[in-house]
Amino acid sequence: MKKVICAFLAILMLAALGCTAFADSGDLGVEPGQTMQDFTVSLTDGSTATLSELLKENELVVLNIFTSWCNPCEREFPEMEKVYEANSDRMVILSVSGDTDDTMEIIADYKAGHGLTFPMGLAGDALDFARVTQYPTTVFIDHEGKVYFIKVGAFVTEGAFEEKVSTFFSDSDKKPLPSEIAHSYFPQLLLAILGSWVLLLIGRWCLFRKAGKPGWHSLIPFLNNYQEYALGWKGWLGILAIFCQFGSGALILLGSHANWTVLCSGALFLAYLVLRLVESVKLTKAFGKGAGIGILMFLFLSVGRFVLGVSKVKYREQAA
Repeated sequence: MKKVICAFLAILMLAALGCTAFADSGDLGVEPGQTMQDFTVSLTDGSTATLSELLKENELVVLNIFTSWCNPCEREFPEMEKVYEANSDRMVILSVSGDTDDTMEIIADYKAGHGLTFPMGLAGDALDFARVTQYPTTVFIDHEGKVYFIKVGAFVTEGAFEEKVSTFFSDSDKKPLPSEIAHSYFPQLLLAILGSWVLLLIGRWCLFRKAGKPGWHSLIPFLNNYQEYALGWKGWLGILAIFCQFGSGALILLGSHANWTVLCSGALFLAYLVLRLVESVKLTKAFGKGAGIGILMFLFLSVGRFVLGVSKVKYREQAA
């Protein structure tokens, strides 16, 4: 059993380390050095913008593909605005939303609310050839229509966007720069969540088996906390802790966010934390372990129960 558990955890860890997903610049449909396909997009002022027309008037066209809900996009806009104001006589930033749920009204309000002056609008079907895998994605296009640089992800470092623009204008040969790809850690996050649930399930299963109860008790939704309380102390406290936890969340989700709602929710959540800490220490004592493992269970629910469940412990009927 332990060999199987260790093998599974090893595979999970290797998968988490090896599954660093990132966007390939080739996924965009164009790479630095290639000619950008011409396109026309609609803007918030009711006009349209065509790449070939913009190239006639500017040395550099910066195509920025964003969404109204993208926080990294919002972080890079202030510096883009500053650089645009300083170089508007020779460059233009064309920022369009790639989210089909964004409307022209949403983008117009977004532009006004963030004090942005460069053209903004909707990508629509015009950029279907560009397979955007991450927002924001920014493409530098020179006056010949060739892609100079691609940034997948935001310019989060201060001065990063300005540096790339300065490099473009100071480069007489306009030799394309390698794409910069921002890594996405979403797969690792999913693996971490999956791994924590697996650890929790294995730990609970072993706890119940060592307490002389069927392992399937660990699979009962909501009641598994109560069952664990019953092993180590008083079962009704488990139910009370569950009510405190869900009551706290319900007040926030369903309440009016008034001061009394926030205070009550905070009080319930504090009560839940206290009950959970007591439960963790009592449960570890029931299995012959010290308070250290109990605190670990309080801080890291899945890891603590896994350690307690798979370690060589003996269940005691009384935890008091």
